[in-house]
Amino acid sequence: MKKLKYFLALSLVVLLASGCEMVAHYETTISSNKNVTQRIIIAVDDEMVEGMLSMENMDEEGTTYTEDEKWEMVDSMFEEEGDFDYEGFTKERYETPEGLKGYQYTRELGNIDALTGDVITFSLNDGDQDEDLIMFQKRGNNYFTEFMAGEPVDTSDTEGYDITYNVKYIVNLPNKAISHNATEVSEDGKTLTWDLTQNLDTISYEFTFSNNTVMYIIIGVLVVCAVVAFVLLNKKKEN
Repeated sequence: MKKLKYFLALSLVVLLASGCEMVAHYETTISSNKNVTQRIIIAVDDEMVEGMLSMENMDEEGTTYTEDEKWEMVDSMFEEEGDFDYEGFTKERYETPEGLKGYQYTRELGNIDALTGDVITFSLNDGDQDEDLIMFQKRGNNYFTEFMAGEPVDTSDTEGYDITYNVKYIVNLPNKAISHNATEVSEDGKTLTWDLTQNLDTISYEFTFSNNTVMYIIIGVLVVCAVVAFVLLNKKKEN
């Protein structure tokens, strides 16, 4: 998580600001057609951006900044980091109505079966471009993964200051998870979230894709029954 470490360092220069929030989301989405997408979101809130602008320009407290000025500062933060435009990811601006500004990086990893093997090599380290990337193992018809969560995000340097670190790994599944060790689960059981500021040993989850074979058999039987009933009813009327 090299990008996150850079933004943790940035937070030290805005310790006097209040209510600052830093967001780092690492997200894996598995669609019903077995396509796997990876997304990374790194963003900071207006409070932090304004604090950095104020310090850079030595402005008086309460100075108002335009959206263009804020984005100029955000862009400079990413340029200084120097490790954001890496091969394989699509980079685009990320913004929320709550005032978060940053960038998101997206890449298509392809069909899940091409990412399935005996030994899982996936990790949360940014920019892993391993051509032999393995994210899952098969357990019958189920897909399973387990990998090291890494050290929890170190926020000791900013303890006592009003800075919120929203650092998570998020998985969006096509169906409700069969098993998992997530710290948060959506109501439908399809979205799993791990809080990376907590002391986690591993990240693991298991799921399967919908098996439509049984449904098709049931529909077929119902159609046949309906046809037979229709034929018998017509014969009865003729008699």
